[in-house]
Amino acid sequence: MRSWIIVVVSLFELSLARSRLCLDDFDLPDGSSQEYNYKIPHGDEVGYWTKIDKDATGQDRRVAFSRSFYIFGRFGESSVEGEDTTITAGLYKDDELVYKTVINCNQGSWENWILNQDGKEEKILHGTLNKECQAGEDFDLIMKNDNFHLANWIFNAQPLQHEVRVFSKKTNKYVRDPTTGKTEQVIKHNIKRPAVKILSKSGIYNATHFRFEATGSALFTRLAFGPCNAWPDNLDSECQQVREWVHSRSKANLTDETLAELKNGADANFTRGLGVFGNNILTFNPVCLSGKYFNWIQQVIHADHKIPLYLPNGDPNVNRAYCCCTDMRTGQVFGNNLERNCQLMTECVTYNPECDHAFDPEIGKEVFEDMGTEEENI
Repeated sequence: MRSWIIVVVSLFELSLARSRLCLDDFDLPDGSSQEYNYKIPHGDEVGYWTKIDKDATGQDRRVAFSRSFYIFGRFGESSVEGEDTTITAGLYKDDELVYKTVINCNQGSWENWILNQDGKEEKILHGTLNKECQAGEDFDLIMKNDNFHLANWIFNAQPLQHEVRVFSKKTNKYVRDPTTGKTEQVIKHNIKRPAVKILSKSGIYNATHFRFEATGSALFTRLAFGPCNAWPDNLDSECQQVREWVHSRSKANLTDETLAELKNGADANFTRGLGVFGNNILTFNPVCLSGKYFNWIQQVIHADHKIPLYLPNGDPNVNRAYCCCTDMRTGQVFGNNLERNCQLMTECVTYNPECDHAFDPEIGKEVFEDMGTEEENI
């Protein structure tokens, strides 16, 4: 039986130059590992990652906070002769499988598995890798939990699922028809979601651990977790590189027309995005002052557990985000001080945040001289 490394990391907000407001972000033991067992913070605490809220009609509604798991690693130059290179990662309730993905580099394939209602492992999705696992190259694997039955695996910016379902849904809004005088419930049409629901024996938010293991030449180097954005170390905090990396794994779904319009600008390397199979929405992408430096005010940063999912009147809180003063070199919350340097995004729109202390004059001079513009005129 495999012996797992189990590590419990204290829960606090990190501000490393490779992630933004993650709960955990750490290098794995000895710089790399082939197996790891991560205890999800508050994973066994009922009512932390999910809660009961009242909607606009006053009815109780069970809701869940989104969260992302990020695994970073690399493929070694060689592996044991005859041993396939594989990557397996999954959510578990103690030792019981919830949902996992299995990537087989030698076969160029992937498979997603659940533990079904009969207590048997069942393959629910499979496909082909878009790119070979190359010796000496880095890799990343993201698991995004969106709600009770949606979880997206993303390997090197490739979504590990296929089809989309389109449906209509009743909302909590009611409008009066001026012609008939009748009050009718508003229906939202053309909603798109991944076609396959994760109907495992234990739900996604019942998971207590996130485990991953590798064989052959695959090695894991780092794990990050939380309602956050994270990116690889090798981007060296170059803002535009970070922005492109985050975008390529986001829920963006850019059209050909939009991509053509971007070709002459800073975002010329943008891809289409992953749509409903992606990680975070497009608005959470870092904003750059230049190719190298981050803007000292980031007006949309991913919300954490402190911002409610519903407003006091019961409406969904569609503006769940922070607006923060930002370190121009790293893109992190300035001084790692959330209380002083962040406010709700809705407040930021109404009142411009006081972020003069986050502006670095030396960076400003360098950027504006390169632009051929006097700093005082910006």
